[in-house]
Amino acid sequence: MKVYPLPEGHPLKGLPTDGWVMVYSPGSAILRLPDSLPRSPVVLFNYISDGRVERPAYYPDITEGMRRGPVRFYEAGFLKRIGAERYGSLWEYHAFLSLYSEGRMHAVLDEVIAEENEKEGYGKLHSEAFNYLMYGPNYEREVEAIFYDFLRRMGAYMERPMGYPLRTRPHSPKVSVITPVKNRERFIGEAIESVLSNDFPDWEMVIVDNGSTDSTPDVVERYARKDNRIRLVRTAGRTLTECLNIAVRESRGWIVAQLDSDDTYTPWALRTIYEYHRDNPVGLAVSYYEVVDEEGKIVPELPVVKHLEFSINNILRVGGAGAVRSYRREVLERLGGFDERNVPHFAEDYDLVLRISELYPIGRIHSVLYRYRRHAESTDATRKYHFKARTKTALRWAAIERRRRFNFVRRIALP
Repeated sequence: MKVYPLPEGHPLKGLPTDGWVMVYSPGSAILRLPDSLPRSPVVLFNYISDGRVERPAYYPDITEGMRRGPVRFYEAGFLKRIGAERYGSLWEYHAFLSLYSEGRMHAVLDEVIAEENEKEGYGKLHSEAFNYLMYGPNYEREVEAIFYDFLRRMGAYMERPMGYPLRTRPHSPKVSVITPVKNRERFIGEAIESVLSNDFPDWEMVIVDNGSTDSTPDVVERYARKDNRIRLVRTAGRTLTECLNIAVRESRGWIVAQLDSDDTYTPWALRTIYEYHRDNPVGLAVSYYEVVDEEGKIVPELPVVKHLEFSINNILRVGGAGAVRSYRREVLERLGGFDERNVPHFAEDYDLVLRISELYPIGRIHSVLYRYRRHAESTDATRKYHFKARTKTALRWAAIERRRRFNFVRRIALP
C-alpha cells in the first residue's frame, strides 16, 4: 500500500497518481498505520482525544468544521480527478463536498491509529461554537466559493427566495416576546427585567414554564402580578419545540421575537425590532449579539457576533443566523411554526430560519439587540458534539432537497 504522508494544510503540489495520501495534524501522535484500507475515496479513523476514544464525523457534514480526526486517508486518483490541487489549503473541504455531490460517503473505521494534540481555544464553552468568528475575509470568501460550487452541482443554489407575499399590517401588541423556560430561577428574572427596561411600551411577554421544579414559576408570577403584559403559561413534559409553539399560539403580537430564559435584550431592542419590520417587508429579521459569561460580563476574547456571512445559500453552511430572531406572525402561521416532529429538542430555530429563507427575504438589523449567555448548564453546552452536528447535518440535507424542488419548479414555470 503506497502512502504519501502530508501535513495538514499542505497544498498538494506534485500530487501522485496512485496510492493513498495520508494527511496528519502536526503535533498529533500516529500510533500505527493500517495494513490496508477499504474501497472508499476517503477513509477516517477513530482517535484518542483528551484521554478518550473519539469518532470523526460518521455522517455527511457539509461544513468546513466537520470533525475529521487527526489522520485521514485519500485515494490519490480521486484527488486528481476532482482537481484538489487547485484549492490550496482548503482542498480537503473541496474533497468531502465533491464526494457527497457524487452521492458517495466517506468511510469511518473503529480502529484507533492516532492521538490528537490539544487544541487552543476559549475554553469548552466557547471554542467549538465560535471558531468561525476568527476567519479573515479572504478565507471566508474562499470557503464560500467552494460551498457554493457544491450547491450548484447539487442543483440547490438559490438566487433569491420564492417571494411569498406578506399581507398583514401592524397591530397591537406590536411585538410578542416568547420565552420557554425550565428550572432557570437564576436567570429568568434578568431576562424579564431586560424586557421591562425597554423604552418601547407596546409589547407582551409569554413565558411557557415546562414543569420547573425550582422557583422559576414563582419568579415569573411575581413579575406578572406587577405588569399584565407578562403572562405565565404552565405545562409539563413537553419538548422545547412544543413550548415554543405554545408560546406562539398564546401570543397575539404582529411580530414574534424569541428570548431564551438565560439571555437578555438590550434596552433598545423592541423599538428597533418593530421599526425595522414596519419599514422592511421581511419574513424574519436577525440582529447582532454579544456573548456574555455566567455573570453577564462580556467575553472579551469574542467579538460582537454579526453573521455578516449570512446569505440565503450560506445559511446552509454556517451554524446560525444570529439573534434576536424576530418573525412576522403570518410567516410562522403559514409554515406551521417550529417543527415539533423532526426537531424536538435542538436546532428548531435553525430549521425554521432555513425554511423561511427559502420563501421570504430575511433582514439584517445592524445593531446589538441581544446578549447571549454561555454557561455550563446552557442547552448548547450540555449537548454532545455529534448530536448537534448530526442534527444540523440532517436539517441541511433536507433543505438541499427542498431547494432542488424549488429550483425545478422555477425552471418549468419560466416562459
